[in-house]
Amino acid sequence: MRAAGAELTGVRVFDVRRGEVTPDAGADSLFIGIGNANVASRLRDTLTAHYPMDHPATVVSRPGSSHQATRAVTLAELEPAAEMPPPVSVFVAALPAEQRADVDGLRAIMARLRGEDGCPWDREQDHRTLRRCLLEEAHEAIAAIDRADWQELASELGDILLQIIFHAHLAAERGEFDFNDVARRLRDKLVSRHPHVFGDAVVDDAAAVLRRWDELKRDEAGSDESEGLLSGVAPTLPALDRAQKVQRRAAHYGFEWTEAEGPLAKLLEEIEELKRELATETPGSPRLEHELGDILFAVVNVSRFAGVDAEQALRAAADRFADRFAKMRELAAERGKTLEGMKLAEMDALWERAKAARGSGSP
Repeated sequence: MRAAGAELTGVRVFDVRRGEVTPDAGADSLFIGIGNANVASRLRDTLTAHYPMDHPATVVSRPGSSHQATRAVTLAELEPAAEMPPPVSVFVAALPAEQRADVDGLRAIMARLRGEDGCPWDREQDHRTLRRCLLEEAHEAIAAIDRADWQELASELGDILLQIIFHAHLAAERGEFDFNDVARRLRDKLVSRHPHVFGDAVVDDAAAVLRRWDELKRDEAGSDESEGLLSGVAPTLPALDRAQKVQRRAAHYGFEWTEAEGPLAKLLEEIEELKRELATETPGSPRLEHELGDILFAVVNVSRFAGVDAEQALRAAADRFADRFAKMRELAAERGKTLEGMKLAEMDALWERAKAARGSGSP
């Protein structure tokens, strides 16, 4: 019996009786051992996850015998065609590259878009013009995660993948690198930074994995203490994320509070300093900016000890505020009023009602 997925003069051969059918839309495939319509139905369902329903197939009845018969069908018609006299085999030709739902198919589409007869907009782009697109797609994926909208997340991840393929194609045009180089570097990185999985290293928990990851990353970059805590930290990171990363790096060297009371006391100290500056400085002064920066940095430190991501916490707080403010406007409208010109005491009362109506926002 031929092994599943075996090659036969360039054709992948699968014996469906073994149940090891792994279609490859990029290769011609032959599926043998189809004994009845039920088996054909299962094969059709498997194939149409990789091919269009109207993709052509050839059904062969009694292959190799004097009674051999063939029938051209689409995959949607596979089940009734399999009722031809057994044994039955099905030949499925490879999809053209641009029709395949895999990375190679996407790369083929990108090559077409960038070609002489491609899309004018795609042909004008370069790495710099696509910067904004990459950032926006990442933010939209995060928004889908926050909404727990998993179908939308699948779409947004596809948009991010488009950006990766686009940048890789641009680089390949210039002879700098291509998509395979991107995949190869990622593969090497995943293996080298997981020695506890692919090697003999031992780690106790997820925190140890992160510490080891940072150590290996510094070793790979050849960095040392003289390069500073910001070495390798993307300058475009959101400020809270940037602060968290710097603090984690400092903690790696032992420059860290031993308990949560330390960063909390530091936060209160920074608040007192701001109070003194507010009494003497004019709004917008460099001193006020300095002190407010210290407070925000201290808040991030407290959040780390609380096990809370500061960026996500602030984002959620802003969303809660916007939601409650919208509720305030709604409550004011019910009274035939608007917030414009309303006294602060009345707005405070509406705020409390809105807060109660929307809940505390706790999980």
